[in-house]
Amino acid sequence: MPSLVKPASRDLADASEESGSTRARILRAAERLFADHGFDGVSMPMIAAASGITAGAIYKHFDGKADLFFEVVRRVVQSTPTPSPEDAPGAMTLPRIVAMYTSPEFKRLRQLAVEIHYASAKHPKVRRLLRRSLDGNIAQIRDGVAALQRGGDLDSAINAELLAPMILVLIMGLAHMDTIAPQLVGDARWRNFIEERVAALMGVREGDRQVEPPR
Repeated sequence: MPSLVKPASRDLADASEESGSTRARILRAAERLFADHGFDGVSMPMIAAASGITAGAIYKHFDGKADLFFEVVRRVVQSTPTPSPEDAPGAMTLPRIVAMYTSPEFKRLRQLAVEIHYASAKHPKVRRLLRRSLDGNIAQIRDGVAALQRGGDLDSAINAELLAPMILVLIMGLAHMDTIAPQLVGDARWRNFIEERVAALMGVREGDRQVEPPR
């Protein structure tokens, strides 16, 4: 999924986009429809009607439904703030980010994460886009872990090549929380548990693990 592991502030191009622009209206309508009805349950005419434009006008901004879907997911991910360096210094940054996927605020992102994997099984273009994105995510995690190992912040015996896809598998499991364990969404104890377990998997020294007290 686009930038799934590391949500960040919107980039300059997004920040400069007026909220009332045609492109912005399309993205807002598509986000709502994809989350509520899934990729296959949404058509370009449906998105056009919800955006107040013609179906043909969408193609002035997006190549097709798959490209629009990926842009919707990218924006949802990037609109979610990450922990600051003060909140999650060094080796704890990734565990803190993974644990954020247990938050109520991530419900729409969890919905879209599940849907994008489901759609990839049936639609070759979605599958190709997702594969490229996941490969980038895995490389991002692997290289980050390796850098921390070189700096002495993580156990060098941990296999970064294997750890990276495992982290993504865990995130996809968390994406199903609303179905599997809805009572844990927003539970501080669960969030801290996830953070601690990811830190342990990464080889973060026990003394360096600092999590928020359960509320």
